[in-house]
Amino acid sequence: MKKEKLLRAMNLVDEKFVEEASPERAKKVNAARKTRKREIFWRSMAACFVGLTVAFSCWLFVPFNTAPPSVAQYADSEYYDLIQKLNVYNYRAPEEKNNYEKYVKNFLDRLGNFGAKGEGQIFDEVLDAVPEEAPGEAAPDTGLLDKEENSSVETTDNQVNGVIEADLIKRTKTHIFYLDAGTLRAFNIAGEESKEVGSLYLNQQTDTKYAYIEEWEFYLSADGKTAIVIAPYFSKVSDTTICVMSVDVSDPENMKVTGTAGVNGGYMSSRLVDGNLLLITQFNVKRSEYLKYDDEETYVPQIETSEGTESVPADNIVSPETLTSTRYTVVWKLDQTTLTVKDSAAFLSYSDQVYVSKDAIYATRSFSEQQKDKEGYMLSTSMTEISAISYAGEKMEYKGSSIVEGYVKDQYSLDEYEGVLRVVTTTSVPRRKVYTNGSVIADVLIDEIEPGMSIGGSGTNANLYCIDLNTWEIVAQVLQFAPQGEIVQSVRFDKEMAYVCTSVQLSDPVFFFDLSDLSNITVKDTGTIEGFSTSLVNFGYGYLLGIGRGSTWDSVKIEVYEECADGVRSVSAYELKNAQYSTEYKSYYIDRENQLVGLGIYDYSANKYDGSASRYLLLFFDGYQLRVLVNEALHGDVSFMRATYIEDYLYMFGAEDFKVKEVGMK
Repeated sequence: MKKEKLLRAMNLVDEKFVEEASPERAKKVNAARKTRKREIFWRSMAACFVGLTVAFSCWLFVPFNTAPPSVAQYADSEYYDLIQKLNVYNYRAPEEKNNYEKYVKNFLDRLGNFGAKGEGQIFDEVLDAVPEEAPGEAAPDTGLLDKEENSSVETTDNQVNGVIEADLIKRTKTHIFYLDAGTLRAFNIAGEESKEVGSLYLNQQTDTKYAYIEEWEFYLSADGKTAIVIAPYFSKVSDTTICVMSVDVSDPENMKVTGTAGVNGGYMSSRLVDGNLLLITQFNVKRSEYLKYDDEETYVPQIETSEGTESVPADNIVSPETLTSTRYTVVWKLDQTTLTVKDSAAFLSYSDQVYVSKDAIYATRSFSEQQKDKEGYMLSTSMTEISAISYAGEKMEYKGSSIVEGYVKDQYSLDEYEGVLRVVTTTSVPRRKVYTNGSVIADVLIDEIEPGMSIGGSGTNANLYCIDLNTWEIVAQVLQFAPQGEIVQSVRFDKEMAYVCTSVQLSDPVFFFDLSDLSNITVKDTGTIEGFSTSLVNFGYGYLLGIGRGSTWDSVKIEVYEECADGVRSVSAYELKNAQYSTEYKSYYIDRENQLVGLGIYDYSANKYDGSASRYLLLFFDGYQLRVLVNEALHGDVSFMRATYIEDYLYMFGAEDFKVKEVGMK
């Protein structure tokens, strides 16, 4: 046996002879050999299975890379900090954490939800309802009067003295200019003998087919010789574009364009201050993973003038650490005469409201603060960050920023006075039920908030803040001063006083604030007044004027208030049922000296076929009641109707329409 093993090991034994010599033994050897082969095979298969299982598990559960791509190659760019923020905002991280969530879990969820409608169904997030915007009130303005014989006479009721706003109507002592769609028309001032003496068709400077005529407006220089027309339009080459035109109107019968400048972006607003045009625009960076950061035109606002193309300097771009949008509010400071760029600045992510004081431009950015309560509900509190840039000096400079709760309705909700910025906001704190998969089912209003969670209460309300512009800290505030569930409809600041109208339906409490002592702000409530004001106006002589809705949603109400011991009380009101009016504040004619208020209305009860439905109203307050002096048919949209009172005549302008009416005030 030992010899056999030795020979077998030396491979000198023929298996055939072994099998012939011992058949039984040969069978045992072959069986053992097959068993070993099977064991080796299955062990190999088990090892492969384990390897594949580990690999598959790694493929399923290893987390995805959520870091945005590197932009280190742009480190030498002056806009590198901006590029980094845009890169983070533009990057779309995978919604799933790994391949298991991407393929397996989503498949099982779809399978489980197939044909079912219930708690498992995912709905889109319900957004906070924001009311339709309407302009607020403007403080008195004496205008910029030149000492030349035919100087400009300001007709627009500007919010800030000396900070002129563009409009559809401007005038000198001898002529009135009205921007009728894309045509600038000139009229002589001669009472009932007045007529159109010249016109200039401006659309040839843009693209006639794609002009945004409803946004066009203009200025008149202090000497009355130059009109500056702001003309937004859509360009096939560069999307939304704003053409700024300088027009020589020194001879109204022969007006002509003398210069232009072009800006890419949407038109927001503008101001004319001390010979400088502040053009305020919006520029949106298109969200794309393939944004070319080596091409400034795609992510930095630019302007094109006779001197070439210019970008906003990196040092003049204000932005939060974490972007909430890629939309800019851009300010171009242009020379009024040459339209050359003196300076520029921009607010990135600040794209809501803009307020311009005598020295600074304030822009607002809305965002939400989210916190969970003990019940697992998400508190989403509406917040606003306000930032400012000064423009009064040679260079624009960042002043600072502050955060308040709520959202700002319009420019009239902000006011700068003696180093303090006053702000009125509408607060909104819905509670959202969040499911385990992260989807939001619906917004539900809450009755109580845990202490320390938020300043606000349930639903909507109103806050007033006073911010020290040296420290940008809130030095005084009045929180939740309105009835629960109401929103801010209109605001007017008047030096040390403030008036705020809030409403939820057709009820109109007006709140009076005495801000003379910020350590002891007093508030008076008028109580419930029928209707509500979309604009509050300082009407002079201690009176407050409200323009808005009356007892029904299809009514127009003009009301005069006066201050009393309890706040303000209604003195007289004029209401027209079944009518529509403009909420554009600049469409109103406000004459405090003569106690006149004018506006266009559309009377649905009139005959719409004979042109009498579209009308212009002029009302006079005689100290006791409002009286209608003019009720004249005037063609055109009420938002574009304008009028001015000159030496006992009312000059009225509508779309391709012009009327003069003797008022009889003398």
